[in-house]
Amino acid sequence: MSFPLSGGAALPTLRLSLSAAANDRYWEGAGIDHPARRAEALYPPLAANLTILLVQGSVDEPLLHTEQRLVCHRGARAPVDLVVDGHVARRFVKRDRDYAVVEATVSTAAGGHLWTSVSTFTPVRP
Repeated sequence: MSFPLSGGAALPTLRLSLSAAANDRYWEGAGIDHPARRAEALYPPLAANLTILLVQGSVDEPLLHTEQRLVCHRGARAPVDLVVDGHVARRFVKRDRDYAVVEATVSTAAGGHLWTSVSTFTPVRP
């Protein structure tokens, strides 16, 4: 099985609408009752899930998500239309496994850069 993510490769843009109810489910799933939640602020760790959706929607095989780093640049409120762009920032081999580091940006459709997400993926091996 060859690794599905080439170094430097751009991934197809992911566009989606996030409702206030869906955003609240992320807050609820984390068990967080914070004033930001009640104000319908977007849940920042959502960027990790969006990066996984971006990558898994671009390849034909399942990948393991092994590491995540997130930088928050600004906040936004739900409902909102989001745009996720990403590319394979680098590849490496560790303990005979291939890995790809994907850098993604999550923005509002209006152009406000919300988050930078850096995630590492490796193929699932039987």
